[in-house]
Amino acid sequence: MRQSIPVALLALSLAGASSPALAGGRLQTFKITDLPAPAGFQIVETIGIQWDARTIPVRYRVNSASMPGDLVPNPLGPAFLTAADATAALQASFDRWNRIKTSYIEMTIVGTVAKTPLRGFDMINELTFGTAGNFTAIASSPSVSLIADSLLEDGDDIDGDGDADVSAAITTAQDVDGDGDIEFPAGEYPAGTILDNDVQFNTKASNGLRFTVTDAEADNVSRSVDLLTVAIHEFGHSHGLSHVLNDNKSPRNGRSAIMFPFIDTGDREAELQGKQLDSDDIAMSSMLYPEATASSGPAAWQWGDVPYWLVYGTVQGEVRHGALDQAVAGASVYAINALNGELVATAFSGNARLFRRLADGALFFAADPAFGVVDGVYTMALPLGAYVLGVEAVDGAPVPAASVSFTTQVGAFYGQQTFNEELWNRNREDAIEKRSGEARPFTVLPGRLHDGFDFVTNRVVNINNFGSPDFIGFSNVTPGLYYAVRIPVEQITAAAPSDPFLVQSAQFETVVIDASTVPRFSEAFIAPGRVSEDGAFAYPDLSRPFVKVREFIGAADDFAPLYVKNPHELGRRIARGIAKGEFDSVFLVLRAPTKTPYPGVSGQAPFIALDGQPADPASNDVPIFGLSYTSVDGVNFVRENRFNFRFTLTLGEAVP
Repeated sequence: MRQSIPVALLALSLAGASSPALAGGRLQTFKITDLPAPAGFQIVETIGIQWDARTIPVRYRVNSASMPGDLVPNPLGPAFLTAADATAALQASFDRWNRIKTSYIEMTIVGTVAKTPLRGFDMINELTFGTAGNFTAIASSPSVSLIADSLLEDGDDIDGDGDADVSAAITTAQDVDGDGDIEFPAGEYPAGTILDNDVQFNTKASNGLRFTVTDAEADNVSRSVDLLTVAIHEFGHSHGLSHVLNDNKSPRNGRSAIMFPFIDTGDREAELQGKQLDSDDIAMSSMLYPEATASSGPAAWQWGDVPYWLVYGTVQGEVRHGALDQAVAGASVYAINALNGELVATAFSGNARLFRRLADGALFFAADPAFGVVDGVYTMALPLGAYVLGVEAVDGAPVPAASVSFTTQVGAFYGQQTFNEELWNRNREDAIEKRSGEARPFTVLPGRLHDGFDFVTNRVVNINNFGSPDFIGFSNVTPGLYYAVRIPVEQITAAAPSDPFLVQSAQFETVVIDASTVPRFSEAFIAPGRVSEDGAFAYPDLSRPFVKVREFIGAADDFAPLYVKNPHELGRRIARGIAKGEFDSVFLVLRAPTKTPYPGVSGQAPFIALDGQPADPASNDVPIFGLSYTSVDGVNFVRENRFNFRFTLTLGEAVP
């Protein structure tokens, strides 16, 4: 018996990109390299995790010890969900992934196990209704995976329990000795191979939820949640998929991808939407487990399968930070259908290096980004169609870097998640661009590699008269209410990065209270105007705005850009107006919907993000500037003295 296999526990929140051949949304571990390292350390590289084809189908057991009396605990009252119904719901959740015709992943429940602690590295993939410690999430799906290319030999005891976990007598993983745990076939396995996965659903009395299993039971009670919706998300993690930033399908559809990390348990429609996989989820699972790409085994073509290469083409490129002149670790690239505006798939860029301390396995960032960031390459699977590409930073809106991957965290550590969202515009990609909102559509063909879709993020100046987001507002607003932020012309002149300068965009940080709804605003403006002598009243000229957009689609917990079609001309126009004294301010204005009732269970208009007065005067937050205003008629704007609205004016350098 040998126990020499290096393993690592991978937490739920660690997800992201891997090698250039298979990027996208992948859960990550790391791979030990042979690069020279300081004494007491190893150098490791980020790598995605997945099940080896020899371990499929992946077998799970429901932990009956977590369900006293064969009932799932209900922290809100008497237990009502039977073990049989819960097990059926869990298998139905697995089947959502199993039925992807272009992915050969297969996960199945083969029985029960009764053990405490409720989970752990024991070569048993457990499904349990119970958590330990201060666990507060709805659920999690921790995996144990290899951190080095390894040879598993007959009789190896991988988990150290005195029982052999490797057999030379089998070619696929199975319970050879009938003791409930799984034995792997002997052979070589690459780093990132999953050895054990346990999924835990939170039923603690302090912060657990009431799990339901039928549409009829689904409700708008925040402490009640659909089990299928939660399980489908967790089982995406179980076979190697990460969190993504995809939380609005289109301007007409507010649903998010299954692998978006947040669920609105108070929105019944959002829970029901979560029972169906999104195109992003399907593409990532298919890219990781491509059907009909082997002559034998699970990846071989079988009746009912659809070859991966008959459906998907590959889009590949690199993301570079224009201001830092560095490859970006962990940027989020997204593809939108050019015909209907739907978000189809996403990917994360880059690969990263870290230092691992031998004494305790702790990870440390390298001081030099040239060493810590291996590259900024991304790879995306897309079906036949015409697309536009965009890129955004993983900056906490809507998802923090720590909730995605080692790679996104490395990028955040080096200050790389600090660029404005922009669209791909072919040969005009540069650190200084004329139009960051200009998109160049392209066509993807199945079975083809489409390379060279490189981004260079635009070097810009953001005029931000706000601090950190503290609140959202406002509730029960008058239909058609106007929100405005004043940018004094002196501030524009001082911030202009060149003479002449470009006005690239206005950006409005917006929020939805119901996840199933689209943050649709009536209008958005960039407009000239004036302010009263004491600053208490403002008068933006919305009858002659610089830019006006009707039916402006905001973002769910993020900045929504209002791109300027001709940034150079608007920059000249504002500069001329300032020189002639035609206005003393430029206003960024957003108007709430005019029609009621507002969509969604809450009956609320979409919100805006607010920076409030810091509770601690000694904090580093900014003061209330008195540059935010509201108006009910669009003519007379009254100063808001409690908050800074989080609206941004983005200036760019003039293109040489």
